[in-house]
Amino acid sequence: MMKHDSPENYNIKTRIGPLLFDIVLDDTFRLANAPSLFNRHNHSVYEIHFVIEGKGKLVMDRLEVELQPHYCYVIPPGIYHAVIPDKGSQLRKFTIRFTYTELNEHELFFPANEVEALKSALAEVSYFCMEDTGENYRLLTDINQELENRPIGYYTKLQSCFNQLFVNLIRAAAPGTQSAYTIPRRIAYDKRGMIIDAFFDQYRSGLTIEDLASELRLSPRQTNRILQKMYNTTFRQKLTDIRMEEGKDRLKNSTDSVTSIAAQLGFASYSLFSSTFKEQTGLTPQAYRKQKRSEF
Repeated sequence: MMKHDSPENYNIKTRIGPLLFDIVLDDTFRLANAPSLFNRHNHSVYEIHFVIEGKGKLVMDRLEVELQPHYCYVIPPGIYHAVIPDKGSQLRKFTIRFTYTELNEHELFFPANEVEALKSALAEVSYFCMEDTGENYRLLTDINQELENRPIGYYTKLQSCFNQLFVNLIRAAAPGTQSAYTIPRRIAYDKRGMIIDAFFDQYRSGLTIEDLASELRLSPRQTNRILQKMYNTTFRQKLTDIRMEEGKDRLKNSTDSVTSIAAQLGFASYSLFSSTFKEQTGLTPQAYRKQKRSEF
């Protein structure tokens, strides 16, 4: 990390569905050090303290909380507070501040019910603390490592880590809350790839485009257009390619006769398999088998 590259300058944002989280770090984040100023103050954002080691006090209106290692303390907006280390104790902690807004653009594949559940839970957050089982500390360590080393994709990794932190905090703020919604279901159009793949797994049978069209509930002409779009090939060519790949494997790794392999692959005759194989590979099945076995 560059010497003067202060975390205070980072503009880190992440999304959970349409909820946009704006994350603020400070210069103490990299070293997990407590700040040197302990005056009472408040923020317009949420503030989270992850205590790593040392002890101190979190002083709020009519409330004084003992700070302990491996605990996380969440302070909602507007609450006056001060963090005061104990004398003779080096208080080390990660501090994160964040706020969130809801964007007008909704992600098509993100369940709307989850958005409402998260918003409702966030709106109910008041001061709370929770013991960290180690997961949040690992996430914070990952965040620091990503900021320090900056490997490819590090910003995406940062977003992932922060999203996990926020979900952990929301769950801790609303313990025992179960979700009433389910993972979005695929519509018929989304399932076409799975239907086509499963269909061609039956390459040993006498497959026809009419059979595939029936499963897709399309016409043969529409089915070929789908195959061109998704696989850049025709029905006949895709079936031939699958059979040829399987044929190569069996010629190379089995002791079955060429006639037997032709039948296993769904070819009507040995001669049809042989001519098709040579057209695709430039070799007869026998020559291909001999060549591959000579390589070992």
